[in-house]
Amino acid sequence: MDKFLFGQFQGLLKREVLEHRNLFIWAPVILGLLIFMIDFLVISSLDEDAKISFIENLARFFAGGSPLEMAPAFVFPTLPFLGILYICAILYLTNTLYQDRRELSVLFWQSMPVSNFQTVLSKLVAIMLIAPIFYVAVIFALYVIGILWLIISGLSYDIDVAGLGYMFLTATLSLPIVYLFTVTSALWLLPFIGWLLLFSAFANRTPLLWAIGALALILFLEGFIFRTQFISNWIETRSDIDNFLIVDYGGVFDRLFSYDMLIGLVVGSIFICGSVYMRRFVD
Repeated sequence: MDKFLFGQFQGLLKREVLEHRNLFIWAPVILGLLIFMIDFLVISSLDEDAKISFIENLARFFAGGSPLEMAPAFVFPTLPFLGILYICAILYLTNTLYQDRRELSVLFWQSMPVSNFQTVLSKLVAIMLIAPIFYVAVIFALYVIGILWLIISGLSYDIDVAGLGYMFLTATLSLPIVYLFTVTSALWLLPFIGWLLLFSAFANRTPLLWAIGALALILFLEGFIFRTQFISNWIETRSDIDNFLIVDYGGVFDRLFSYDMLIGLVVGSIFICGSVYMRRFVD
């Protein structure tokens, strides 16, 4: 029975990836190609002396260093990928359940031995755990291509490239940090994820506008009636990147295990349960 349920859930995950390959796969690939082209044009514009100096400085900087301690240096260059991932996540969360209802595919899945909870959970796992893997894979490919080019160029200019080996280890060790960063931020922002899924589950059209409008109305009523800003302050605190930014392995425990994280998980779970309940109603 457990094996059957696992097979069902695996099928749901494959469906999410295949139906949203533009957000999961092509978005990071296209961004990676753009970054590669820009870097290639910039480096190609340098003269030979500038290229030699650039490679020597990189090799000297990483030579003999601790890859684990220097891994945070490779986290910040990945921020464009993380920004695209968050934008794609917003688009995905606001349209995934809405699209099922608009295309009436929800009726097909409700006729199958798959619960609404399994369907919603598969969408959460897909965007929180599976999608970051594709982005990290593209980042790794860029690192490999870039470092191989540096090594080949260094050897052609008779430069000691031993430090570039340390650079490759540093870049590789930074990738789990990037993945943990995305997962931790998703858990920290679970109330917003649940809020978007809730409106995706019942809005007749433009669920993103409904989600933003409803939140704006709640904030207005709180300030107008109760003369407080508790919700707005909580949202501002929750959105602060310092709360879930991870640049080394030592920051994982503090970000994951806290009362603030627990409160967010509870609030987010309530919204997600609401989206599961609303999914039973079809337009």
